[in-house]
Amino acid sequence: MSVSNSRKYGFSEFFTSYFSNFGWLVIVDLMFCVPLAVFVGGIVLLTKAVGELSWFVIFLLIPLMSPFFAGLTNVCRKLVSENKVRPVRDFFKGIKDNWLFFFINSIFFYALTVGMFIIISINREAGGGAVMIYLVIMALTSLVFLMMEFSALVMAASVDIGFTDILRNSLVLIGKGITNHLKTIFALLFLAFVLYTIAVSIPSMIIMLIVFGVLSAVLLPTLITYIVVFNSYQTIEKHVIKPFQSQTEKEEKERIEKEKEESLTVEELLPLSKGDPEEYVFLNGKTLKRKTILKMIEVRQNKE
Repeated sequence: MSVSNSRKYGFSEFFTSYFSNFGWLVIVDLMFCVPLAVFVGGIVLLTKAVGELSWFVIFLLIPLMSPFFAGLTNVCRKLVSENKVRPVRDFFKGIKDNWLFFFINSIFFYALTVGMFIIISINREAGGGAVMIYLVIMALTSLVFLMMEFSALVMAASVDIGFTDILRNSLVLIGKGITNHLKTIFALLFLAFVLYTIAVSIPSMIIMLIVFGVLSAVLLPTLITYIVVFNSYQTIEKHVIKPFQSQTEKEEKERIEKEKEESLTVEELLPLSKGDPEEYVFLNGKTLKRKTILKMIEVRQNKE
């Protein structure tokens, strides 16, 4: 885990980092698209078999692909944090370490997505003020959840903390990282606009499917993930990783100092114990009262 203080997250750094690692990202894209193609092919075959398929089934792609998205996120996180990347190894390590969190998280995402489509369908058919209120509530809930997602998924791949801590921190980081979250949203909207422009400019449906198939295989999964990770990681690094690292270093330092104190013998402590018990003496980089030294001697003598 890199937490370099000199790390920059500017516009030019994004493109430099992304394109300098583009070959690795293409490999990861292809690995991600293999299970995606299998699941999409299964849905297409099921559609032909039953004649029609509901959104409930189509959106099952979200939980089905969640473990592989964990691998994708881990690779992009390592690139952004300037760690050495082994695409295949890091992809499967991300799946192994984080599949459960990503899968549980995807269930909530699936429920929100299906719920939003249900509300939109009801609004189209019935309309009314009550339905519109539900639609606004669902939209706001989805927006909050989406911004939590930006931090939660990257945090799960970056720091070894519990499920509850990830959710609590991701909620707090909505406010602390609002600028970076907005950058992510606008970048994804711009990417969607570019893709829509490409789609409407291609007259042939077959050619359009081929173009989007190629883009999905070699570009889109890692590009979308990299946008999210690049913007989210800098907030997580500042407010979670560095404080977590500082706390860990502090605890390690205290542990070493405690071990040094416990290793001191009675003979080594005796010279420091002579004098006024209320006076301070210097021991292992900190000051202690002589009466504390006397207690340490007493403890050691009792053990003997």
